[in-house]
Parts: sequence; C-alpha cells; structure tokens
Amino acid sequence: MDFLMALVVYIIPIIILYFVIAAGVKKGLDRSEVGRIIMERHDEKNNQTNK
Repeated sequence: MDFLMALVVYIIPIIILYFVIAAGVKKGLDRSEVGRIIMERHDEKNNQTNK
C-alpha cells in the first residue's frame, strides 16, 4: 500500500509537469519568430517531398 501511495505522490505530478512544460514549449515556439521560420521551412520540405 505504501508503494502505491508513493507511486501516486511522485509519478502523477511528474506527468502533469511534463504536459505543462510541453504545452508551454509548443506555445512559445508557435509565437516566436524562430519557431515560425522553422515551421515554414519544414512545410516547404514536406511540400517538395510530396510533389
């Protein structure tokens, strides 16, 4: 029972923190100039590959 409680106390907050950080990074890249340039180049590569 102690193991299960420790699992909940330590693992669940780490999972929540992961999703918060991932969302923050994605939002930051979407709003930054460098992120926009990277996405444009990535889209250009995909468009050239699909032709």
